[in-house]
Amino acid sequence: MYYTLKYDPVFKNVFYRDKELLKIFLTNIMHHVDSSFKIETLDIRNSELTKDRLYIKNKIIDILVKTNDKVINIEINSDYSINIKNRNFLYLCSALVSDTDKDVSYKTIDQHIQINFIFQGKNKKGISIYEYRDINDRKILTDMIKTIDINVDYFIYEWYNKNKSKEYYNKYKDILIVGMEKEDLLNIKDDDYMDKIVNDIDSLNKDNKFHQLFTDEEDRIKLRNGYIEEGIEQGIEQGIEQGKLADAKKMLEKNYPIEDIIEITGLTRKQIENLKS
Repeated sequence: MYYTLKYDPVFKNVFYRDKELLKIFLTNIMHHVDSSFKIETLDIRNSELTKDRLYIKNKIIDILVKTNDKVINIEINSDYSINIKNRNFLYLCSALVSDTDKDVSYKTIDQHIQINFIFQGKNKKGISIYEYRDINDRKILTDMIKTIDINVDYFIYEWYNKNKSKEYYNKYKDILIVGMEKEDLLNIKDDDYMDKIVNDIDSLNKDNKFHQLFTDEEDRIKLRNGYIEEGIEQGIEQGIEQGKLADAKKMLEKNYPIEDIIEITGLTRKQIENLKS
């Protein structure tokens, strides 16, 4: 298995350890929605992302950074269900609330932006921007919060559809590299910036300890999913059983013969007789 930037730990370990790499990446990404965006200062906020921790297991927030006047949360979302959307929005609100205290003027609160890299197929819009606006006149109520969804699948498809056009690659390479698989990644021959990202991804994949991190995590997920599925199956079975018992009780009240009830419900004689008491 070759792990790419689609996976949280790879994304974190590539970008949080090199502030300049993250600075370039974030600037390029933001230029797709705001050409005036600049970064003068960049601080990584995550308490989990410390220099002495090469391998990051626990997913809290992918990357949370503070630029000049913005706080930006970057999330990798292989699953983008309503639960994940709600969770991400709560992360963004929590970051905003934590930056607000009684000594800060409401006029000077930093704008909080969440960038979600999502994978939702070629037919979903490439970039979607969500703001807090009036539903009728579209007037912005506040610009403190903004969410940017980047559907990586859309850009990968367009790139392939254009026969891997160099022009398209140069324009969207920071998005494309998030969705590239091994073959395309390792064929990149570009500037030092892109080469550094590819080399870091490849180095992580060659590290046995990093692979073990994924193996352990995948095992935990499989076990958890197994327990959930087992619980669902048990719940369904219990529900069916309860339904049969309820039906049998109604039939007893209407004086159905026990033999008929057994045949209709599949219950045992003892289960039906216990309903009489």
